Amino acid sequence: MTISVTNRYRVLIVLVVSLATVAFHYGFIIKPTHAENDLFHAIHGRLCYIPIILGAIWFSMWGGLATALFIIVLTLPYSFVGEGVHQGSLIGEMTEMVFYLAIGMTAGILIELQRGERKKGEALSRELAKQEHLSSLGQMAAGLAHEIKNPLGSIKGSAEILSDDFPEDSPKHDLLQVLSKETGRLNRVVEDFLNFARPRALKRSPTRINTLLQDTISQIEIDSRAQKVEITSDFDESIAEPPFDAEQLHQVFLNISLNAINAMPDGGSLRIETRAKAVEGKPHVVVRFTDSGVGMAEGELDKIFDPFYTTTEKGTGLGLSISHTIVQNHGGYISAERNDEKGTTITITLPVIEG
Repeated sequence: MTISVTNRYRVLIVLVVSLATVAFHYGFIIKPTHAENDLFHAIHGRLCYIPIILGAIWFSMWGGLATALFIIVLTLPYSFVGEGVHQGSLIGEMTEMVFYLAIGMTAGILIELQRGERKKGEALSRELAKQEHLSSLGQMAAGLAHEIKNPLGSIKGSAEILSDDFPEDSPKHDLLQVLSKETGRLNRVVEDFLNFARPRALKRSPTRINTLLQDTISQIEIDSRAQKVEITSDFDESIAEPPFDAEQLHQVFLNISLNAINAMPDGGSLRIETRAKAVEGKPHVVVRFTDSGVGMAEGELDKIFDPFYTTTEKGTGLGLSISHTIVQNHGGYISAERNDEKGTTITITLPVIEG
């Protein structure tokens, strides 16, 4: 493990200050008289707190403890052979050493807690700034999408009508078919923007999760065959009919399944599972999608639910972001992780709200 230049200087400072306090303790810097011996001992004991606290500040609790132990090892011989040592002073020395360890541990723990709180505050500030940015971006996207959506419908309808005027072997017929297809694709992109900018309110009703997933599998069957992806399922039949928004969850399952298939250009497998699970004593439904695709780097896994983040040329980067919002609106959470071998596993955990 390499140590940064800054940390090397910090270690050096702690060592120098520790050695200086020990040198003072042994009388190498100032030789105390017999009468001044107790005073010098008391001063040294307080001076030792400085390198211990520095070690805790710079290297957390273990740094504080290591510095305390270092000073104890150096001063331990003096406790037995030092001038004027007697049973009472020996007990005082041992007590002081215990204080060194206690201060190193306490200072380290307090500093770690303070750093943790600061990191939470910084993360919260970043999240708030991100939400404000996304809110403004969402309003702008919604306005643009609304203005684009209506003309797209007219263009697609006109292309379909005009294509009927040309035989199927005509180049103009093919061009109009391309126009209609691309217009449909643009319309889906606009729909993604609208869903992201203006998420719909939940309409809960008794939902059979297993049936919903089976419908999703049927819907993606053509895509999976084209990509040579084998889909397997393992559904927990003990799951009843929790009150979910079936339409929105179907959108989530479809987005995740299609993403998984696209991540396997050379074929592979997609396994979909459901489980009933108790989380903190409350019933939940867990849905897991596991693919054998190309996998994702650690940095990418942290971003896949961010708006507009995509690893494909055709994607808008909104599908998983919309899915994340829908799951959150249900009071659940969604996570992604790399498989043991390769591929990605996405897990959705939804609380069961009693109707």
